[in-house]
Amino acid sequence: MQNQKITIEVIETKEFHVAARGYNQHEVDEFLDSICDELERIEAEMDALKAENDRLQHQAVPQVTKATPVVSAPTGNDGTFREILEMAQRVKEQTIADAEAKAAEIVANAEVEVKARLGNLTEEKEELEEQIAALKEAAKAFKAQFAEMIGAAQDTLDAMKVL
Repeated sequence: MQNQKITIEVIETKEFHVAARGYNQHEVDEFLDSICDELERIEAEMDALKAENDRLQHQAVPQVTKATPVVSAPTGNDGTFREILEMAQRVKEQTIADAEAKAAEIVANAEVEVKARLGNLTEEKEELEEQIAALKEAAKAFKAQFAEMIGAAQDTLDAMKVL
């Protein structure tokens, strides 16, 4: 049971065997422990996704801070060297702009994916918490009903002693 992934279907279809004094307490405890373990796993995954999102956001910040020196062409009648330098400068600037745009796209896609996964995990966590609360309430009602049954049995025994 401890290695089984907890899903809504597992919780909804879980059946506890009735023992001589009610539900098998070990089974109930084991199942609730599994739910708690799964919630801890979900929270850890959410934390990891948040950390990954932060890392990707910091990675996307452009690291280019130095201005590229412009190399001057030798003086003379031949402008070919100057044209080559200017073309290289334009290619470099375009490459940097393309890289920054791609980095921004990657970060935006990662943020969308992380937000979607966090939303799903948050919903799943809330559903599991509601189910835990319902299980606790059912256990409380069962204990009260069991106590009433014991009291009624005791009253019957006491009445039999009087006769």
